[in-house]
Amino acid sequence: MLAGMGALLLALVVLGALAGLALPWYSARTLAAELQSLAAAHADGALRIRNLAHQEGWFSSRGAMDVEWLNQCSEDAADPVVVRVDYAASHVPGLRGLTRFEWSAAPAGAPGAPWQEMLRGGKLSGQGHVSFAGTLVSDMQLPELGLLARGESLQVAPSQGHLEISGRALRFDWVFDRMVARGNGRALEAKQISLHLDLTDRALGMGAVTLGLESLSTETVALQGLRLSSHTSQSYDRLDSKFTQSVRSLQFQGRSLNDLALVAEIKGLHTASLVAISRIVGETCAMRNATLGEQQQLRAAVKKLLLSGLSAGIPILKGGGMEGSLEGDLLLTLAPSPGDDVLLATQLSSSGNITAKGRLMPPDQREYALSTGLVRELPDGVQASFDYGAGVLKVSGKTMDGAMVQLGLQKFDAWLKAFLSDQAEDAPVEEPPLVAPAEAPRS
Repeated sequence: MLAGMGALLLALVVLGALAGLALPWYSARTLAAELQSLAAAHADGALRIRNLAHQEGWFSSRGAMDVEWLNQCSEDAADPVVVRVDYAASHVPGLRGLTRFEWSAAPAGAPGAPWQEMLRGGKLSGQGHVSFAGTLVSDMQLPELGLLARGESLQVAPSQGHLEISGRALRFDWVFDRMVARGNGRALEAKQISLHLDLTDRALGMGAVTLGLESLSTETVALQGLRLSSHTSQSYDRLDSKFTQSVRSLQFQGRSLNDLALVAEIKGLHTASLVAISRIVGETCAMRNATLGEQQQLRAAVKKLLLSGLSAGIPILKGGGMEGSLEGDLLLTLAPSPGDDVLLATQLSSSGNITAKGRLMPPDQREYALSTGLVRELPDGVQASFDYGAGVLKVSGKTMDGAMVQLGLQKFDAWLKAFLSDQAEDAPVEEPPLVAPAEAPRS
């Protein structure tokens, strides 16, 4: 009985030892394969990995590589930006995962290059690990940046960030405590700058991006609480994006405004068409270097995007101050086309509203606006609105002659049809409006 228990314990010890040796070997082999795959994927293009030198070990590995970026669309011939990356990895398993690593990166260009001058011999560095689920996690530190040239100076305080990559998802955070730029009669100081990315699909850019700024001051402007954010999501074959800009307070030219906000949305974008347009525009330097086939692909993607319909607008526009407040909204809808032709004259509809309260509008301008009959008077301000669809235009509740709008849309449709059929140089044929001016409804 005791002999059997001893044999079992010995077997467990042997298995544990084998597992302890196998895990570092597996980690080392996985890292080597991933680096080779990454280098192969970026052998060509604007972003390239060169001179990968990986030294694989059973319990630890190390190496280096050059990461090059060349702006292939630049009209000025220039050398690529080269960053030298050195890394070391430990393959002994820990509580966080199979692999722990540290790395550093610094410009590898000629001495005196701007980034080398700014880093002053320092490096971007980081420490992290790869979790058991395969998520890459790294903390990062950047030393103080400083540059002095042509009477201008730039100083950025030491900063830190955090990175997580899991499959197609990416999470990134970076914080700068202070940045100061001075020179030639100008000055700028920014405090508490933060960047946050939380992407579920970094290739499509789906997810949230936020840029925050606690304070910014120049020689003429001072603001607090600046926040820029975007959120992109996908539902079936459509993309929706929402962009938000807000400022807690703004001072300029003796004026003071508070709680400024602007929200813009675009919904229902055909995903495949948008991806095709983005790819073609990027690869051809905004169509400057496009082949005939790429031009045709772009036109087909634009046509599909417009045929599929979309909506865009500004649901929130507001701000206020000592003299009053302003609020507004705007919506533009392009309905899906029932046929194979893009016809804005029948697909397009739009509406909007703007309200000004207090003393934002000078008395003489207020009186003139009210005299036109296109603006409604409110107890503490004025309001104007419009609604357009199916050839009918209403301004502040009054039906107007929409024939000129229709005529403009028809002319644009003719130009768009020529562009989509690769006949953009032909003069568009003018067509009579669908509703004659004399027959247009009026209130």
